[in-house]
Amino acid sequence: MSDRSAISPANRGFFYLKNPHKSAGMTVFLSLFLGGFGLHRFYLGKPLSGAVMLILSLITLALIATGLNQLETLEPNGMLAVVSGALGFGMIVSAWALVDLLIILVGVFSAPASHDEIH
Repeated sequence: MSDRSAISPANRGFFYLKNPHKSAGMTVFLSLFLGGFGLHRFYLGKPLSGAVMLILSLITLALIATGLNQLETLEPNGMLAVVSGALGFGMIVSAWALVDLLIILVGVFSAPASHDEIH
């Protein structure tokens, strides 16, 4: 029996999550303010995708920081690093975090209820 059959769509509410043990408010807060780092995914029990988001965010920050340092010395590769970081990985992670936030707000974001249900 799935969680969807237990609560009708009309009674789910705005911040319904499939895992009732997780706070909807905390999930929205993490997604809104720290979603680019994937912390909302760690909170909801999705560590692999959370780790991917975190690594992509760290790569983005490293590329931007490296590029800005190279721009100060007028090296031509500085702008390439900044642009590839901000427009490459940065846009991917930002879009992913925005889609996650929208899915959470709509109420269809799936979080495993317990370790027993993960197959």
